[in-house]
This record gives sequence, structure tokens and C-alpha cells, in this order.
Amino acid sequence: MFLVRNGEKQVNECSPLPSIAVHGLTGCAGELLVILENLEKLIPYVWVSSFPFAQSRNDDDDRPVDIAFIEGSVSQPHDLARLMKIRAQARWLVAVGNCAVWGCVQRGGCRKEPVDSMLTATYGADSPIQALPSTPLDQHVRVDVKLSGCPINSTQLLAVTASLLRDHLPYITSKPVCLECKLRENACVLIENNLPCLGPITAGGCGALCPTYGAACYGCWGPSEEPQMEAMATILQEKGYALDEVMGRLFAFGAPDELFDRVKRSVPQA
Repeated sequence: MFLVRNGEKQVNECSPLPSIAVHGLTGCAGELLVILENLEKLIPYVWVSSFPFAQSRNDDDDRPVDIAFIEGSVSQPHDLARLMKIRAQARWLVAVGNCAVWGCVQRGGCRKEPVDSMLTATYGADSPIQALPSTPLDQHVRVDVKLSGCPINSTQLLAVTASLLRDHLPYITSKPVCLECKLRENACVLIENNLPCLGPITAGGCGALCPTYGAACYGCWGPSEEPQMEAMATILQEKGYALDEVMGRLFAFGAPDELFDRVKRSVPQA
């Protein structure tokens, strides 16, 4: 495996193994924990250039690496500066977790209140603290692989890494959680139990964890591919659920505003 800087291959002088770096921006570090828990499975095949969450000696962000995993959203000016530096030195950049892919809770929490007014209310008008509206990584740089989850699935993490080490992009399905429920032969909690399950519009990958235990999916993996928002809204209203309350679960994890706007334009509000 070779490193790449400015389009030119370079031999990794420190190790014959391909190199990875794991970075955290603004997030809860849930994805970092998943990577740490699976690091033993990766160590025989990669050299960990940087992982501040797990080791005390780390290479600088301006050192080229084969794969850079980034957790967290861009929510502060230094997040953006660091992201740009990492992208410039990484052959493959993987956004890990809903913060990096969708913006997650910090994006959902800022939908109704501008970040500047929250900063003023919390720290005062003269505070030197700076913040940005929370945004996913791909709004600023090219992202090669988006790995949703809150937190991510360890099996997907290992599969993605294996694919990139073989120099090809992995296929990641964004089919809804309902598909995984069918594969596990789960009873439909939306139809049979009348729970406000968002499985039909939420991306799979979790193995239908919540419905398997009789709980409603609340959208923590972000929206599925081409989600049928209008149909979902109609079903929830027919079952007597307040649309804003239920759909707010999905948008709390950073789903794009245009999905909800589409629903409000087409479905009469109860």
C-alpha cells in the first residue's frame, strides 16, 4: 500500500502497512469508542498514524495517510480548519457516525434557534467563544464514504476498512430498516402494535435493533434512500400521532429540512 500526496504515490517510511488516522470533531465520541473496541482486529493490517482518543503519540494532521476516519460535525471554526487539513492529506476520507454524515443532535438542536443567539444566552454577549451552525462533513469537503449510525455498526466499519485497503469503494445500502425487520422476521411494530415507528423512512444498518425488542425505530441512522415522507406522515396521523412530535425524532438526528418541508406542503396538519 502506498500513501498519496498531491496525486503522487509515496512509500510509507515508518511502516510497510497502510496507515489510518482517526479524528474527532464536535461529537459525543461514540464512534471513536466503536473504532477503539475494534482496533485489535485492525492492528495486524494497518499502522495507526494518529488516534488521539486512544494513544498519546500521534502524527501531525499534515502527514499523509491512506484512510482518515472522522467523527463529529463541523460546529466550530477550528473544526473546519482541521477538516480541510485532514482532507488534503488523506487518500480516503470516511465520515463515521450521524454527526459527520448528517450533523446529528447538534444540528437538530439548532433548527429553531440561531447558534449566535444561543451563544449569547449561554455565555453572554462579550464571550470570546465562537461557533458555527452544525453541518456534516460533505458540505465542506469531498467525502469518499459515509457511514451512518449513532453509533456506527462495527461490522460495517470493518467491511468498509477492508474494502478501502483493497483500493475500492464499498457498497453501503441505504435501504430502510423495514428490510432488516423482514430479514429477521420481526412483527411490524408500526402495523401490529401501532407504535410510531420510523423504520420505513430510516436507513438500515443497525440490524433493526429497536423493533427487534418491540420498540419503535426513532430514526437515529438518518433518512433512507428516497424516503416516502408523505406516506409515513399520513400513516402516523391516521394512528393518532402528532406529526411534529414524531417526525421531530428523525430531525433531531440531523435529517435535512427539505424532507419535513415536503411533508408540510403535501399533508394536511392535524
